[in-house]
Order: sequence, then structure tokens, then C-alpha cells
Amino acid sequence: MNIAAATLTEKYAQDPVGEQKYTKELGQDEFLELMMQQLKHQDPMKPMDNGEFLGQMAQFSTVAGIEAMEESMKDLAQTYSVGQTLQSAQLVGQEVLIESPSLTLDEEGTTGGRFDLGASSSDVKLNILNASGAQVRQIDLGEFKAGRHDFTWNGNDGDGDRLPAGKYTANIVSGNGETYQSATVLSARIVDSVEFGSNGKTTLNTTLGDTLTLDDVRQIRKQQ
Repeated sequence: MNIAAATLTEKYAQDPVGEQKYTKELGQDEFLELMMQQLKHQDPMKPMDNGEFLGQMAQFSTVAGIEAMEESMKDLAQTYSVGQTLQSAQLVGQEVLIESPSLTLDEEGTTGGRFDLGASSSDVKLNILNASGAQVRQIDLGEFKAGRHDFTWNGNDGDGDRLPAGKYTANIVSGNGETYQSATVLSARIVDSVEFGSNGKTTLNTTLGDTLTLDDVRQIRKQQ
């Protein structure tokens, strides 16, 4: 590098003694000034090659393009965060389905949820377990195609007697009469409030005390 170019480099790279401000990175104006000084003070016997000059310009354009793209990505992320916040706030009071086998049985009425089948089955069974893990009811749901389906439990045991209110677990299996496999059970929750963390993470609090993230939500639907 010639003397003029070195002088300009030192101007923007070193911390001068005194009150002068300096920048550690070359901006577009500084880069162009440096290039003009290189052209002005180049050796007439060995002028700068056009390819070298264009290469330096292309390199700077690439860096400038990356910086612009980074700023655009930051703006996009901020816009997405704001949109997610607004959407999350609208979930308050809504019913969401999450992947959970837990059911809540009240003093009266029914309870239930949904289940996902990866393949069609000729024999789907619903097993209800109490808080101790003991099976208190088995219901033959019948034949279902692959996909998502609803199930309902009236709260009675196999003898038709009403079981106590409380927490129960739904275990759904599908098979062909010989072999069975568990299906994914989805249960409903009502969103009571939404919290927005300083790290940008959104959490949903339900009326049953669950703390969920948006990734936990499998479906949003009107309360039934």
C-alpha cells in the first residue's frame, strides 16, 4: 500500500491522541476516498489493474449488501415479534387444544377431547384412568379413518355410576383386535392470560394452571 493509502487507513483505524473521534470500520465514503487516493498516488509505471480495482469495489458492495440484509432481517424479526404479540393477546378467553391426556371431570356434565390417528383402525378404544392410575372405564369407540377425531366421556364407570369429580387420564389405543398402539390425545384448555417475556418469549396461562408456549398449541377453537 502506498503512503497516501496508509495515511488514510491510519486515520480510520487508529485512536489519535486528543479529542478527535474515530471509527473502527470504513464506511462507503471512507472507502471511496481511499480508492481515489490509491488511484491518485499509484505508480504510473505500474498502474492499478482494472480487475483489481473492480474486485475491491465488488468486495465492498458485497459487505454493504450483507449489512443491509442484516438490517432488513432485524426489521423483519421485530415485525414478526409484534405480530405474534398481537395474535397471542387475542387468545385470552379462547379454547386451545394441547397434546395432553389429562381430563378434568366436573360434578356434572361430560368431558373429552380429541385424538390423532396416524393410520385407519378398525378398533379404537378409550381407557379412562383415575388419579392413582387404575383403569375405571373402557369404551369401544369403533372404527376410524386416519386423522383427528373427537371423543367424549360422560363421567360414568362401567356400571353406569357417576365417578367423583377430579383429574383423570385418557388413554386411546388403536388396533385390529390383536395388536394395539397408543394414539396422541389432545385435551382442551382455556387461556386465562398471556405473558410477554423480556426475551421475546410468549407464554399462555390457562384456567387449570398450565403454562404453555405457542408451540404447545395444536388447535384453537371456539368454546363449546
